[in-house]
Amino acid sequence: MKEEIRVYVPQRLVRYYRRQISKNPGKYRVIEKTIDASRLPLTVQRLLAIAIFYSFIASIAGIIFGFMLFRSLIPEVELVKAILDLFGYEYSQEVNYFPIIFGFLFFWILIFGIVTYNLANYLILYYPAFIANRRKSEIDIYLPHAINMMLGMTTGGIGIHEIFRSLSESKSMFGELSKEFATVVKMSDIFEEDMLTSIRYVRDTTPSEKLSAFLDDFVFMLKGGGSMSSFLENKSREYLETQEIGFNSFLDFLSLMAEVYLSAFILLPLFLLIMFVVMQVSGEIVLEGYKFVILTILPVSTILFIYLIKAAIPVPRIKTEVEKSATMEDIRADVVSGENGFKINRFRRILKKIKIYFLFPYLDRAVYALHYRIFLFHVSIFALIVFVVSSRFMSFDRVLVVSFSAFIIPTLALIELKDRVIAQIERRIPDVFRELAILNEAGLNIIEALRVLTTVEFGIISRELSLMRKDIEWGESVVRAFKKMEMRIKSDVIAKIIPISIKAIDTSPTFKDAFLTVSNFATAEVRFKNKIKSNMFTYVVIIYFSMAVFFVIVYTLINNILYGFGDVTAVPNIELIKETFLHISVAVGFFSGIIAGVISSGKVTAGLKHSYVFLLVTYILYGYLIT
Repeated sequence: MKEEIRVYVPQRLVRYYRRQISKNPGKYRVIEKTIDASRLPLTVQRLLAIAIFYSFIASIAGIIFGFMLFRSLIPEVELVKAILDLFGYEYSQEVNYFPIIFGFLFFWILIFGIVTYNLANYLILYYPAFIANRRKSEIDIYLPHAINMMLGMTTGGIGIHEIFRSLSESKSMFGELSKEFATVVKMSDIFEEDMLTSIRYVRDTTPSEKLSAFLDDFVFMLKGGGSMSSFLENKSREYLETQEIGFNSFLDFLSLMAEVYLSAFILLPLFLLIMFVVMQVSGEIVLEGYKFVILTILPVSTILFIYLIKAAIPVPRIKTEVEKSATMEDIRADVVSGENGFKINRFRRILKKIKIYFLFPYLDRAVYALHYRIFLFHVSIFALIVFVVSSRFMSFDRVLVVSFSAFIIPTLALIELKDRVIAQIERRIPDVFRELAILNEAGLNIIEALRVLTTVEFGIISRELSLMRKDIEWGESVVRAFKKMEMRIKSDVIAKIIPISIKAIDTSPTFKDAFLTVSNFATAEVRFKNKIKSNMFTYVVIIYFSMAVFFVIVYTLINNILYGFGDVTAVPNIELIKETFLHISVAVGFFSGIIAGVISSGKVTAGLKHSYVFLLVTYILYGYLIT
């Protein structure tokens, strides 16, 4: 029995659609197959009930939004005049035109209600298909590595059922692909189906054609009694050759998203702003409504774009295990004369804790292991000091800019430095595991191989290898040493390869094949990240160029055009125009910087440096260049 998604929906609607499906099940077969492919814990009748219920709520929200937009954007008098001119009548102040206004308002909000209803209904019903398509891309990406893992476990003598169980438990390694293997294990263990029937079910319901073809050949091989190791070796070679296709499809999607954002949320707001300024000069009062719409839609659209990009990334997002390590604390104690006991110097203990709190992030720690939480605390103190000092001889707006810069620049420097160092580690990780596999093939166990590797220069990762060797020599287990390295580095690539490395070490003294698999996996991950950065760098440059055009046009429009009128009074409310330009520039600059970071590296934090640059340019433009 499937566990339902916890979204409220009236049970009457669920029962109604259950009756409709029982009357004509063939009509809903496509939706059922899509839900099966998405592996969502959802039934067809519940999905349809959710769609109709929340579409109705969305239509009400659309009607309210349309009404607010009408009241803020459309002047009633100008509307009536336009409608009367359309039919050849003249406007008269003595006539009550309320029926015309009410009729237009009703038609206006009805359109908003219908559009939001159909949009919400489409998005909800399309959601399983979206999840299935995302799962398909992720499954296709990781299938070659799963086959390599199966090959390594097969050569170690592990059975089919245990191989599938191991892959189903490695979600951090294989993402959505592990759910497909988990379905086979669940049908076999819980529903007591035989392995071939369970594999056939996944073959028929998976969204990935590659996995379906692989499982079909796998069933044929099992029924024919062929060699599993030879079959997996051939399949591994075949799928690794086509792996780049999956990467390229995501890069094409990322390029499309970048182009859409550039057109819709950088260039279009600028075009509309220029048009509305001209209308403002002509006497139309629309800037307030325009500013309200842009400042409402832009944040929501940016969040949606970030979600779509992150959801489409064919790489499972994992969390590094956080483990509290036991620490030893030196306590200063004084012996009490004449008594059988001692007393603790609490004052010294408090001082020691304060010292640890202030120096903990920096004592004997590499850059990639620094903690943001305490670092930000220290930077906040520095920014506060800058605020107090600068407030004595600067204006308030400059004090805010300088203080914010004192906080954000060190933070951005740490983020950038950590990302660069971790990227260097990720580039050398494949070489490390490849060398470990070669040393194991030469007859060395994992401890001896690590000792050999500490004598080889691998850049920054050499420090971690030395720490692992010391941990093992001081009595730590090999598994524990690997986990501690994972917690120190906090890298997606490291967190994905460590679990499979640990499993290989635990199951067999011969880990050559597993470590070669890990090396190939890490190589593909690093190559994919580098490809994203190199391909998306062009779009980051285009965003900077677009923002430069934005700022130049704003400067030219305000300084050379609006102030170029012979009679400044011909421009109604010039301060409102400048204020609107400022607010739109801040919003577009901040969110464009965030998107630049997301498309280049998949991280919101990577976009903060771009946002800071755009905001700083905005301040200089409006504070010093625009008079």
